Order: sequence, then C-alpha cells, then structure tokens
Amino acid sequence: MDTKQNGAGSSPISPERPAEPAPSAAAVAPPPPAVEDLAEGCVRFVERALGVRLDYRPETLPVLDHYLEQARGATSERVEALPVVAHMAGVYFGEVIRRRHASWWRMDGEDPTYWQLEFESVYLAFSPVLFIREALTRGRAGEAARDLAEDSLSGDPAALELEEEDREAVAARLAELPQVSEDEYYAPSTRLEVIDIAMDAIRSRRLAAGEETDAALEPGDYERGDG
Repeated sequence: MDTKQNGAGSSPISPERPAEPAPSAAAVAPPPPAVEDLAEGCVRFVERALGVRLDYRPETLPVLDHYLEQARGATSERVEALPVVAHMAGVYFGEVIRRRHASWWRMDGEDPTYWQLEFESVYLAFSPVLFIREALTRGRAGEAARDLAEDSLSGDPAALELEEEDREAVAARLAELPQVSEDEYYAPSTRLEVIDIAMDAIRSRRLAAGEETDAALEPGDYERGDG
C-alpha cells in the first residue's frame, strides 16, 4: 500500500524535519542553465500529468512522489523514457535540496545522471538523479519493509558520500527510525528527510566532540578520484 499515493499527507518518518532554516530566495544563487532547463521541464511534466504545479518547496515533494509512482509504469513499458524522466525529476529534486541547504552542483560531464550536489556546512555529496532512477527501476515488491540505515549508506552509487566518522553517526541515527514501506522508502520526500537527518546527526556528533557544528566547505574540499 502506498501511503503517498494521493500526493499529500504527513511524513512517513516524522512530522518535523531537523533541518537548518532554508536560505532566503535572495541568498540562493540561480542554478546553472542546464539544471534550470531540466528542473523546469519536470515542473511542466508534473503539471500536465497531475494538474498541480511544483514550486521547489519540500512541502510539495509528495506531489513528485505521486508522479514518479505513475511514471514507473510508463518507463517500464517505454525504456527510452527512463533517462528523460530520471534526469528531469532528479535535477528538480536536487534543486529542492539546494534551495533548502547551502550547496552547489558539480556537473562533471554532460550526463545529468552523475551530477552531484555538494554541501557547504557538512561534508556530504550525492547524485539526485541516481536517487530518482533507483526509485523508477526498483523491484515490484511494494509491500516489502526497508531499513533506512541500509542502502542510503551502502556502496550503492546513489549513496550519500560522507566522512567515515560522520557515516557512523548517521548510520546510528537512521537505525533508530522505524521501517517504512518500499513506496515510502524510495519516495523523494523520504530521501529528503534522510538528508535532513544526516545533517542533524553530523552536527550533533561535532558538537559532542567539541568541534564547530558547521564547516565552510568549498568545491575544492571534495576529492574526486581522477586517478
């Protein structure tokens, strides 16, 4: 049973997200043109399909959850549609997060699948498109319960990139959460909560260790394996 099916309702994890205040609209730089084009394409596709216009707020992510549930069937029948939907929805999802948490896009290459968001206040990076592609191509066992501490921190390419000491803190925090249905597990609204919780866990670990809770990272602080 998909509790997100009507595109509304409360979070499957908790009624409140432990997130930092969202940056003001004036403080958030415009996205790169390629990102903006894909994200706005998602807005148009969802409005055409559901009659609801996405607005880049976390509160309307359940609308995207519902759209992706519908798109799963279409992309399984028309495999050529998979990258189109995954790219647009993934980049839109990334823009929701970028406007919520101070971060930037790393766009290595022309394939949006591997574009990453890198965060400023904690060392955390991930590919939003890989998150969405995984949601679209997952198995059909919709009633299976999932442990949020598993895949989000595994060696899967859609996993969060974290420093080792932070990985342990985040895994411990996620392990405290109840299991959710597979539909909820893969929903963008749930994935956003995982990121919010990860950031809160990292800050809590730093505070307990007597460290500054927020860093001031720059793109050069993120190592990339170029050989």
